[in-house]
Amino acid sequence: MGALDAVINEAGSRFGIGGSKVTTLLSSLFSFLNEQGGGLTGLVDRFRRTSVGDSVSSWLGVGTPSVSPDQVEAALGRDTVYNLAAKSGISAGTAAAALAFLIPRVIQRVSAGGVIPSQIPADLTSYMTGPTAAMAAGARQAMYSAERVVEKGGFLQRFWPLLSVLALLLIGLWLWAGRSASNSAFNAEEQVRLAGQKASAALAALRPGFSANDLVGALNLEVINFQTASAQIPSEDYEFLNKTAAAIKMAPSGTVLEIGGHTDNTGDASGNQRLSQERADAVRDYLVKQGVDGSAIIAKGYGDARPLASNDTDEGRFRNRRIEFSVSK
Repeated sequence: MGALDAVINEAGSRFGIGGSKVTTLLSSLFSFLNEQGGGLTGLVDRFRRTSVGDSVSSWLGVGTPSVSPDQVEAALGRDTVYNLAAKSGISAGTAAAALAFLIPRVIQRVSAGGVIPSQIPADLTSYMTGPTAAMAAGARQAMYSAERVVEKGGFLQRFWPLLSVLALLLIGLWLWAGRSASNSAFNAEEQVRLAGQKASAALAALRPGFSANDLVGALNLEVINFQTASAQIPSEDYEFLNKTAAAIKMAPSGTVLEIGGHTDNTGDASGNQRLSQERADAVRDYLVKQGVDGSAIIAKGYGDARPLASNDTDEGRFRNRRIEFSVSK
């Protein structure tokens, strides 16, 4: 069993979202921490800078650690919580509540002797996204199986040090293979296709009385893949935006959504700012033409100021070029 499997299962049961979505939420959080730098130490520092600062020390003890969903949003930022929720296919409210349950318990499990590691420990890398995660997950299961064999086979106990070395070698090979796979060509078209499927399914799953956060979580699963230097909405996105317009009309009264335009860092900052605003305006104008009240949606361009990932890879730049919905009111 993995270091966090019990916590993940408990969270899935507690919040009714299933272990796979909890794992995705946790892995997305770990990826975010790696991208931002600081690792788990940086995460704890975020909480220490908020009103929950004094209670963070209790996470290092043996009691039941706690933090509220509001404190999670204050520490991570509302936009970050929304993004993590969208990646996990759950509402922002559920994501905040699940993270409030998960984060203190993760810190409690890794802070042996009261010391919080700055990097994600090796035994937690299997919970991260991407090929490396899959490789590490296999290594984690192999180690676990080997331990069970040793416990049951007395004569094998003398060979456990050798088995441990072999297992570590396997982990190294798997991680190396994972890095090689992650550096292979990134298929943007496939990612757009998969995102469209997830977004359409999430919109269809919305039930009467859904919240603005539920709506935003579904909308942010879509990827509107503008052509380079263009603010022309691709024709293949019209169908999704038609569904978006219909859903916005059903949002709670008084809801105001922001349509945020974002770019990667290719080109100069002023040009990126202008392009991001034009793209956000294009989406807003389209939705208004579909009957959405203009006062219910605002458009704002952020240029390359709010990256989700590193701009050093094709995948990172792809993730940074986005239209992102958020609840303004």
